[in-house]
Amino acid sequence: MANEVQVKFNAFDLDTGDYTIGRIDIKESKRPKLHRIPRIDGSIAEEGKRSSLKIAVTGDVIGTNYDDLRSNIDALKAALQNSIQKFTTDDDRYIKAQLESFNYKYRTMRTFATYKTVFLAHFPFWLAESETTDDRTPTSGSGYTINNPGNANARLKIEVTAPGGGISDDIQIENETMGTLLRYRGDVAAADVLEIDNRYDTDDFEVLNDGSDDHANYEGDFLELQPGNNTITFTGAAGTGVKLYYRATYM
Repeated sequence: MANEVQVKFNAFDLDTGDYTIGRIDIKESKRPKLHRIPRIDGSIAEEGKRSSLKIAVTGDVIGTNYDDLRSNIDALKAALQNSIQKFTTDDDRYIKAQLESFNYKYRTMRTFATYKTVFLAHFPFWLAESETTDDRTPTSGSGYTINNPGNANARLKIEVTAPGGGISDDIQIENETMGTLLRYRGDVAAADVLEIDNRYDTDDFEVLNDGSDDHANYEGDFLELQPGNNTITFTGAAGTGVKLYYRATYM
């Protein structure tokens, strides 16, 4: 549970000292696709998916004199230019966003200005600040429960550590609850790690065998966790370690 209101873009605090927040507006964008039906009324609609979030922040900037006010505005502008960063409204969740627009007005030329900035979040979900991990040596073919406490699907990063005898064409992990499954057909040497990253650390799908790209031996889905309990089943060599990384994810 959030204990503190904390409006920040990266490390820059938008609601402290010489900066105050007046309003935050959040707009969700969906793009359902319609297909016309010839010669009759109505259309066929595909299910709309969340494409982005826009977060509009309006606030005030103050200064003790014109030079101080201008310096504070310059500091704000510079902080907002830092590419894709964490945006927070509290100490519990964040979203990755970047600046889309920024404008400001002097209300009193020497000491007071107002501004509006719009942030664009291309992955339109809020993530828990706290990372959750599950690290175990599962029994092959036996499902176990992983809980996503959020209200949206959570992306997964998976680390598979090979046992003493290594792994050869013998890795399958399934989320039975969602009906999704991955297979790895390559070899993993003893104690080496196969990392399968569904855009958890970056915006890229990654399959890394001991740090080297190996999409060629990968097939199937990049796994997620739906809200609530998920049954995960590993099938493969005995003694294989499986570690899951995820963050509770919210609309």
